[in-house]
Amino acid sequence: MSPQENTPTRSGGTDVSADRATEALRSVESAREGARLRAGLTPAWYGPAAAAALIVPALGQAWAEESGGWGAALSLVISLVGLAVVLVLVNAAGRRAGVTVTRSWSARLRRAAVPLSALLAAGLVTWGLCHLLGADRAVTKIALFTVLGLGVWAAFAARNASIGRKLQDVG
Repeated sequence: MSPQENTPTRSGGTDVSADRATEALRSVESAREGARLRAGLTPAWYGPAAAAALIVPALGQAWAEESGGWGAALSLVISLVGLAVVLVLVNAAGRRAGVTVTRSWSARLRRAAVPLSALLAAGLVTWGLCHLLGADRAVTKIALFTVLGLGVWAAFAARNASIGRKLQDVG
């Protein structure tokens, strides 16, 4: 009897290489990883829209504090619209990806820990600087939400750049 090779035969008599099967499995794993990474990308317009959704309500509230009366009701509506815009953006980004990757809350928090910490630190520094410089409440609120909005934009851009580098590595 001859020793068995590492190439099993099909019922049709053709040889299937273990190397070809391994390569096919790697190709499937690479495609799966690429799809997972692409699902994490956010559209380019998402960052500026999220920033505007944070900044515009702060401007509306500052204006409402100055005008009083019906301005307060309008600022509440503007804030609710800003929240609705953020929720719509989250859903749009998820639908755009075409691939749904569900992560546990702990995994989501671990992924967001560094950007959230940086945003919190930037917000605290902005608040502190505004108080040191004697800015009133409205100016402080506008400055704080502007820094947070731009920080969210920067966090999305950095995340997309990181995912883009990983996609280049995957092939």
